[in-house]
Amino acid sequence: MLGLLTLALASGLAGSAKKNISVSLDKKEIRDMDSSGLTLVFYLRVSNSSSRTFYLRQYDYRVVIQDADYFSLRMALEQPIAVDKNGTTLISFPVRVTYALLFEAIKAIKGNHTVTSYITGLLTFSDEKKRQEKTPFAFLGEFPVFQDLTLRIQPLVLKNLTVGGADFVFTFICRNPNAFEVVLNSLNYQVFLGGKKVLEGVLPGENKIEAQAEKTFAIPAILDFFEAGKELFAVFNQDSAGYQFTGEAAASSSWGPFKLSFSQDGTIKIAREVRGQRP
Repeated sequence: MLGLLTLALASGLAGSAKKNISVSLDKKEIRDMDSSGLTLVFYLRVSNSSSRTFYLRQYDYRVVIQDADYFSLRMALEQPIAVDKNGTTLISFPVRVTYALLFEAIKAIKGNHTVTSYITGLLTFSDEKKRQEKTPFAFLGEFPVFQDLTLRIQPLVLKNLTVGGADFVFTFICRNPNAFEVVLNSLNYQVFLGGKKVLEGVLPGENKIEAQAEKTFAIPAILDFFEAGKELFAVFNQDSAGYQFTGEAAASSSWGPFKLSFSQDGTIKIAREVRGQRP
């Protein structure tokens, strides 16, 4: 299959050298990446070397993953795309990859960290006099198999507790199971104990989590019960409490920017830094 792809690439390049229209790969982009899938976008640069305007009227392309056809599309354009004389135009071909469907169709891929694919097709152009020109293309591409980051909530460390408030540290460990580094450029979070909000804020800066590694985040806080709710005194005065942690992050990686969301609940232990009687 790779030999056929090489031949297609060579044929496309050789054919386009004698034609008015040539096609090259401008860039590839990963969008909307999460644990369900992603969108792989191929941007093709179409160049017109002639002294007349050509119009893209139809395209036909398919995406092949692990030697298996994954997606194909043929489209006649109601509004043709103009490529001006001696000009260039960018055309994008997005492909939505859903991991569940991909693993079902190509079982050998499951467990891979990255997947190689290629896009191949034919662009059909014509000028004002309806003279037609067809340009083939074939380009390699790859994409990651992204896995959600996981959280481990650590016992809440209570440093001081009075009827007026609490001095405590909330800690969680974030693990990155992916084969590439993930950077949390900002993390907006909220923490609830006993159904009441006790923490809200933003972790600023570049919080880097290396590939298949983890990072500990400790958030110190002083809570005023008169503002947050006097019933929280009883919540903090227990050995454990129900919690909910939610967050959203603008993240980035070698594959580009993406968004992450977190939501976890359960029971958190409350550990007192200084042993003794409860207030």
